[in-house]
Amino acid sequence: MELKDRIHQILQGHVELFEQIVQEHQRSISTFCYFMLGDRQEAEDATQEVFFKAYRSLGNYRHDSEVLFKSWLYKIASNYCSSLLRRKKMWHLLMPLIRNEESEKSAEQIYSEQFDLHLHWLEDLNPGEKEMLALRVIEDKPFDEISEILGISPAAGRKRFERLKNKLNKNRTQWEAWKYEQRTES
Repeated sequence: MELKDRIHQILQGHVELFEQIVQEHQRSISTFCYFMLGDRQEAEDATQEVFFKAYRSLGNYRHDSEVLFKSWLYKIASNYCSSLLRRKKMWHLLMPLIRNEESEKSAEQIYSEQFDLHLHWLEDLNPGEKEMLALRVIEDKPFDEISEILGISPAAGRKRFERLKNKLNKNRTQWEAWKYEQRTES
């Protein structure tokens, strides 16, 4: 069944067809959200929210192409994760003003710190850079599709990616030097 027909039937009340859409795209959207947010639980929550928003906005979707539909989902995910990161940043700025005492870490935070260290280098990237990296490297999207998702020209996408690669190489070198220093001090 073509996407256009599935969307029409979903809008007519056949919700089970939307479950098929979720199953088809959940892994890639979840991976994208995890890459943007750096936290598994937040990524799972964000993925659910992305599909909820997509379902609510399905009546406004006007394209027939599966590629454009996936781009539309990525755009929803990008907007949601960027918004979440902005709120999180504001929360971290406001927390010291609200609470003085040092709170104990939850088991999830401790686990995350121990096992998600490989994502440490992502902390220095802004949401746009994380988005570009996720689309190009994790999802292996061509620059034409990335430009559609981000609303930029393919040439601008290539240039952004080139700058991002340079930044990551610089960060990796700094990270490796820091790790080496930590090992030699131990």
